[in-house]
Order: sequence, then structure tokens, then C-alpha cells
Amino acid sequence: MNSLKIRTLVGVKEQNFAREIFDDVWPSDEGTQITANLLQAMVHNGTYVAGAFIDGQVVGAAFAFPSVDEDGHLHLHSHMAGIKEGFRNQNIGTALKYHQKTWALDRGYDEITWTFDPLVRRNAKLNITKLGVQVHDYFPDFYGDLPDALNAGDPTDRCMARWALKSAHVAETNSEGIPVALENVGGNPKENAHSEKNVHKVLCYLPEDIIDIRSKDPVLSLKWRMALRNQLHPRLSSGWNISGFTNDGAYILSAPRKG
Repeated sequence: MNSLKIRTLVGVKEQNFAREIFDDVWPSDEGTQITANLLQAMVHNGTYVAGAFIDGQVVGAAFAFPSVDEDGHLHLHSHMAGIKEGFRNQNIGTALKYHQKTWALDRGYDEITWTFDPLVRRNAKLNITKLGVQVHDYFPDFYGDLPDALNAGDPTDRCMARWALKSAHVAETNSEGIPVALENVGGNPKENAHSEKNVHKVLCYLPEDIIDIRSKDPVLSLKWRMALRNQLHPRLSSGWNISGFTNDGAYILSAPRKG
């Protein structure tokens, strides 16, 4: 890959580079993902907007804003990060995240959060195994109906990633001996029942490429959505967490420790 440079975007002209990326990744008949005046106001008041450039061409962008959780803890919430088609799977998204981390630490933040679609395998792998985020929350249909081409017609279920910037979290990857709660059987989801009294970890497998499935077979995509929701939502709501991700594409879910 040619020389990659990542920098914050200053002024309306440069911020429009980010808007172009977001509108390219999430095209919508309703217009732009975020208006120029709103983005300028947010950047002027402490929002993070950065672009990834290769040979002077913008190929990716990220957008994050200050946030406060229910406990009053100030952190950075990363709302959008996208890479143009043709430049994905080249670790540009990872580089953007680490640039965002440095920016946040320089400004006194110790945590970055963001939502992600738990059905998208490549995002799950990046978040959990590469960045070491912790996942304790599942939100069914978090954004409601989204009209963009990537999400249209699909419930917008999301997990919340929490990235502790000053401590390292090593994700589990070993699936040996862990029962399978959600299988991928020939591309179809198959749920298996387990007694929660005797099981302290389960595996939930993901489809190979839910984005491709969604475009070709919306009925199958919805089956995967509901099956994963059935497995993740009640467990995460009762104190379980996603403690790892296997090399063959499964979440490792762990029960809360007793005592």
C-alpha cells in the first residue's frame, strides 16, 4: 500500500472530505449523512474529524464527539468511521482508530465508545481481537429505520464497544470445549439450547459476509439478525459479556463472575 497519512480535518473545505466519505459509504436518497454547518459547529466545539489519505486522495474518515455516560464519566464517542470501496481490508480502519486514540489521550480522555453491527464479522474481529474492546451491551434496533443503502430494511441492532485507552484487554480466541449456542450450518443460523446453570461460556458463530447476504437474500439476513439477537441480547442484559472472538468467526460469550 502506498504511503498512508492520517490527520485531523480543519475548516469546512477539509471537513467536506469526511462528508464525501460518509455519503459514499452510506449513500441515501435523503441526502447527506451530516450537514456541513452542523459538522463545522461540532468541530469548532471539540469534535474529532480526521481523514485518511493515500497519495493525497482521501480514502477514509472518522467522526467522534465528547459524551457523558450514565455515571457522569466523560469519554469520546466515535459515531462514524468509513473507508472507500477498493481501500478496505488494508488496515486503514485500524490506523484511524489508533490516530483517534492518540488524539483522545492528548485531550484527557481515557475511553472511546462506539456502536457496531454485531453481525458484521470483519468489524467484530477488528474491535475485539485487534483493539481489545470490551462489550457488555446489546441494543435492538438502536437507530430505528436507516434509509441508507447499507442498512435499509434491516433492524439496526447494535453492540456498544468500550475501548479503555490506558489499559490493555486481551481477547480470548480459543474455542476448545465451549458449547455452541449459535451455529452456521451451510450459511444458515441454527440455535442450540443450553442450561445457563451449567454453562459459563458459549460460542455464537457469524455468517461469512452479512452485507452480501443482506443484498441478495433479505429473508436469510433477517433470520441471522433474529438468531443472534436471541443469543446475545438476553445474555448481555443479564451481565454476560463478549470476552473474545475465534479465528473461525464466533463470539465467545462469558457469564459474570460470581463473588
